[in-house]
Amino acid sequence: MATVLVIDDEAPIVELLVDIIEEKGHTALHASNGMEGLALARRMLPDLIISDVMMPLLDGYALLRALRSEPELAHTTVVLVSAAFPRVNRAQPQPVADGYLRKPFDITAVEQLIEHLSAN
Repeated sequence: MATVLVIDDEAPIVELLVDIIEEKGHTALHASNGMEGLALARRMLPDLIISDVMMPLLDGYALLRALRSEPELAHTTVVLVSAAFPRVNRAQPQPVADGYLRKPFDITAVEQLIEHLSAN
């Protein structure tokens, strides 16, 4: 059983992802913005973080940079979710996530992601 942290400022998306995670037998945690998510990640050390990119207080890329800079969280699997991933700005490269999901996401893709996690 894995612990999965969902970070998104859209409640219906959080509810859907939490339902999928719990249906697969895993523990789901959730936060409504990047700052809250980072604090929860530090406290709970989840196996997987699924985070929206566009959020108030701390966006998904800033969250990912923070996670990668902390020894206890640096190797946590992080999947970013967005309706439109921005083009990479060469002057300020974005950290690389372990996976990406586009909104609206395919529920099957999320289920496969969770199943892959539980197989590891």
